[in-house]
Amino acid sequence: MSRRGGHQKWDAKKMTMKKLIYYDSDLAPRFDDDDDDGKDFDPRLFRVQGRNMGGGYGRGGRGSGKGNGRDRISLKIHLDNRRDRQLQRGAGGSATTTAVVMNQIKVVRGAAIGKDFIMRSIGQYIDDVKPLLFRVDRGDITFFVEDDDTAAAIHAISRRVRDPNTNAPITFLLSRVSAGFATISMNERDLIAECLKKRYNAETHALDLSEFGLDECKFDTFFCRISEKAGGPLFRSRSLHLSLTRNNIMMAVVDLIDQHYGDVTALSMKGNRLRFLDFFACLLYRIRNVKTLDLSANQVHVNSDRQGIGIGELKGWPVEALFFENNPLCGSYSSAEAYLSAVHRVFPKVTVLDGIPVQRSLSSVVPDLDENAKLPPFKPSFYGTDDHRALIEAFIVEFIAAYDDPDVNNRKNLINAYDENATFTVCAENLTDANERKPYFNPSIYSTYRKTSHNIKCMERWERFREKVIYKGAMDIIVALRKLPVTKHLMDTFLVDVSLITDKHMCFAVEGFFRDGLEKVGDDDELRFFCRNFVVVNKGDGKIAVVNDMLFVSGVFMERIQRYKSMVTNSLKLPPDAAVATTDAIGGMSIADNIQSSAASVPQPQELTPSERAAAGDRQMQQQMVDAFCQESRMKPEWSKKCLIDQNWNYEAAGQAFLAVRDRIPAEAFQ
Repeated sequence: MSRRGGHQKWDAKKMTMKKLIYYDSDLAPRFDDDDDDGKDFDPRLFRVQGRNMGGGYGRGGRGSGKGNGRDRISLKIHLDNRRDRQLQRGAGGSATTTAVVMNQIKVVRGAAIGKDFIMRSIGQYIDDVKPLLFRVDRGDITFFVEDDDTAAAIHAISRRVRDPNTNAPITFLLSRVSAGFATISMNERDLIAECLKKRYNAETHALDLSEFGLDECKFDTFFCRISEKAGGPLFRSRSLHLSLTRNNIMMAVVDLIDQHYGDVTALSMKGNRLRFLDFFACLLYRIRNVKTLDLSANQVHVNSDRQGIGIGELKGWPVEALFFENNPLCGSYSSAEAYLSAVHRVFPKVTVLDGIPVQRSLSSVVPDLDENAKLPPFKPSFYGTDDHRALIEAFIVEFIAAYDDPDVNNRKNLINAYDENATFTVCAENLTDANERKPYFNPSIYSTYRKTSHNIKCMERWERFREKVIYKGAMDIIVALRKLPVTKHLMDTFLVDVSLITDKHMCFAVEGFFRDGLEKVGDDDELRFFCRNFVVVNKGDGKIAVVNDMLFVSGVFMERIQRYKSMVTNSLKLPPDAAVATTDAIGGMSIADNIQSSAASVPQPQELTPSERAAAGDRQMQQQMVDAFCQESRMKPEWSKKCLIDQNWNYEAAGQAFLAVRDRIPAEAFQ
């Protein structure tokens, strides 16, 4: 229990690191030697130790002692081991085999979240997690963890990780259950280890497990180079059936590979009659650099995954050469292109398939996040051409001006902006920040947006009455707009991106900040974020009309506002696009003639840098430069403005001047 009440919040990373103390006592911190009061005794740390020591938990046995809570801990370990023995007997077995009991982790409603996100989230708290046997059970994801400390650490982070779709906390449940396979004898394990040693090629980092149960130890391939004198049949001469179709044999091989052959880059599983790859997929988190994989001549034929091919459980390996021929599944594809496309969905880097060079299709290429790709510089907006910029900016200015009218009934003036068959939807969802918090949003206003929210990630909220959250037709759209709260948008925070331009259609998005109500926007804490996607259609004669309008709104934290403003300010340091002319965008949308006539009579203005625009008297640009200088120099606005004026609004020169005299600036000039 913590001092303030409630359950103690365990440090998951420390819980897994403490297990190293059992192997080297010098790793224990010095203050642990002086802790004789037993206050920080954690039963989690003694579960593995108790199982390794065996019996002796009775009177006078190991682990017992007077005081310090050791009797209670010994009793708990004894009860845990007795429960494991009961589970082993209940799972069946024979006189020579015993069912394996492991820690099972259940992720409640994990199927909708996805295995990849779950493992990435766990990896942020715990290092070196090696899960076994992922399965989906009634919408939940279950997997096994062999190490007790790791399992306890995963259970400790329950409800700390949040669902990326609903922001609901993710629950991890821990239990001890039978893993579904039995143990093998030490003699069999030693024989398997000897076989793996012979089949491993240290020069090429290749491991040949082809026809493993019929081991003859006569190989001369890329995978293994052994002469006939190296030995005869290793298993058959002893009348042993150690086929990889047996789950316990496969798990023993997985464990030995994890211990001794973690550098494998080429792996052959040819001719092992494998039908399912769930046990073989346990290698995915143990050897991570497999580039050559041979699964040919097996019995893989079940489409048991969502990837469209039976090897979907292996997605994540950087496989470049795959051999999958002579599997029943191959015959289910109608063409070679369909077969190649299915393979690329699992292994997007494959360039050799069944020995034939292939080219990856552009649709299946997945960018490598590890590659240091140079991104282009960020620009504040993208319009395509000056003509499109003139049209879009004029439309946005007039649309927002009408939308921000103090009287929401005047939004009826926007009816000319919509096509008679237009569609409008609203989505209201608070974006979480990096610290997994949700921003505050006025409850009454937020509920107004949420009643008509059309979030496709939360279909269960509106799928039974979808027609009520989608507005069709200009008249219905205006009625819906009049029901939304009064707003005041900050146009100096707008970013515009054009994503599609054709002869008939144009798609663009505008995003920025706004405030609910008509008060002056002076406090960033009251700002909201919005993104509006428009699809407009060409009506001819230079006129356009909106055919689709999607509005997204969210509350924001101060940190996100500052990052957004900093991004916009930095982008303004780049040369802006060509200046544009504004016309009546809604009342007619006819701009082509105006642009041509103005171009013929008035010379086009030259492109101005932000410094030149500020020096020319652009107050909006001056304020943006002052805000940016305040953030970087930590000076008050009036001092930042004075520094910029002294350098004729040259931002770079002002920064150099500030650095030169920073030590002589009085303290009251700083924030």
